[in-house]
Amino acid sequence: MRILPGTPKEFANETPTSKHMSQYLISAPEILPQVTTLFDKNISAFTSLLARRNMFSGKLADPLNPKSGKYKVVGNRKVMWKVKGYPDRKARIIGFNNVGFKCDAFPTMPGKNQTWIDLYLDTNWFSPKDVLELADNLTYVHVSDTMLPQEIEGGVYLYRVKVMTNNAADYVNPNLLSIGQEVSISHTAFEEMSETAYEKYTFDEAAFTHMTIQRLKWSISGTAEEYRPNAVWVEHNGVKMWVDHAQLKMMERAAMYRERQILNGKSTVTPDDKVVLRTVEGFEVMAGDGILNQGDGAWRLPYNVMTTRTIDNIMENISIYSSSWGTEVAVICGMQWYKEFARLMKEEAGIDPKTVEIEGMKKGINLDYEYYKFGGVKIIPTVVPWFDSPMRATSYGPDGTRNTSHNAIFVSLGDVEINQPAIELLALGKRSWLEGDVNGINKGGDMANSVDGRHHHVLWETGAALMDINGIAEMYRPVAY
Repeated sequence: MRILPGTPKEFANETPTSKHMSQYLISAPEILPQVTTLFDKNISAFTSLLARRNMFSGKLADPLNPKSGKYKVVGNRKVMWKVKGYPDRKARIIGFNNVGFKCDAFPTMPGKNQTWIDLYLDTNWFSPKDVLELADNLTYVHVSDTMLPQEIEGGVYLYRVKVMTNNAADYVNPNLLSIGQEVSISHTAFEEMSETAYEKYTFDEAAFTHMTIQRLKWSISGTAEEYRPNAVWVEHNGVKMWVDHAQLKMMERAAMYRERQILNGKSTVTPDDKVVLRTVEGFEVMAGDGILNQGDGAWRLPYNVMTTRTIDNIMENISIYSSSWGTEVAVICGMQWYKEFARLMKEEAGIDPKTVEIEGMKKGINLDYEYYKFGGVKIIPTVVPWFDSPMRATSYGPDGTRNTSHNAIFVSLGDVEINQPAIELLALGKRSWLEGDVNGINKGGDMANSVDGRHHHVLWETGAALMDINGIAEMYRPVAY
């Protein structure tokens, strides 16, 4: 879909009102993602990218829709789907009474002489006789107790472990047992004539979001309506349509709001489906998470100086999939991040990407690349003006640039499974875009009110599904407030 400059060169034997944007949208609600492509350069770069690759799904509650089988719609507002999970789990040392471990015999040399270490973790995933790997990837401890992990307070599980070693004098570096350190299972070690084993199962986890309702309107007086506002012509799949200027500006703002909600939206619903946010009248305001906040939220990497190792770190920590488009990762970023990344790629490639472009009597130099192939993965950077917008609340770094301009969001664009994108825009059938007029005396006849004017309202109920919570990551410049 694109905006046509001026008026069409040809337009005959058609009634313009039959091609009005609202009628076209109502007859084909799936078209809403394509509407956002009207403003892809400066408003909706991310949703436009997904829309152009058909990474969207509407009519979620319609059994005749082939995509509906992937989703379960609960109460017409909550949408659930299965997400890919890792086949194993890791834990963090969460601590108890403000300490990550306890070893009464050797507090500063835990585990020495095969003494017991009490370890406080945030999961009951591990079992007796498991061998656990600590964060240095060199130290291992054995769950030598026969008791299953005990929950000693809400979400804190006690494990009694000993050092895996052939030297009784060995002990664990206390820093590896401090609060926040990670622990994972390596393997098991059982004694001879052991009596039992232990079970572990992982399943595709269920993720969910709640659809978010948004509304806008524009109005016009009866007199002004007679003057007919300037029409803007648009084209989609060869079909030419017209839309009022006020309508187009409202759609532009809708695309802008939708883009921000899809990325940054925060849920107002608890895991047990209780709505926290209420209006002054007591009405519930249900809203769903954007992709940055689904699951445990995006994996976030702070940085001050961008290096190839910084990029490697991101790529090593997100799930990357292939699709018919190839192995690709979209990067939604601010201008400062893009400049640093482009400079880094130029240094890495060792070439100067200058291309002379000639258009009529004009000549210019293009320094940009559309994408970069890095470690076998095509990285597609897209500058989103919202990161640099002067209209956005922000803070500034010591170099005078906006801190948000140094941010970037990495999103895997591949398929988790065949024909199953890692991320998908969602809409509840015709509620992807609803339009209606409230007319007064300006139209005459049966009137909704006596005002000499018309109000034009739109409402949309949309969201996004992140099929793999490990398929998204964020780089940011750290800021202290």
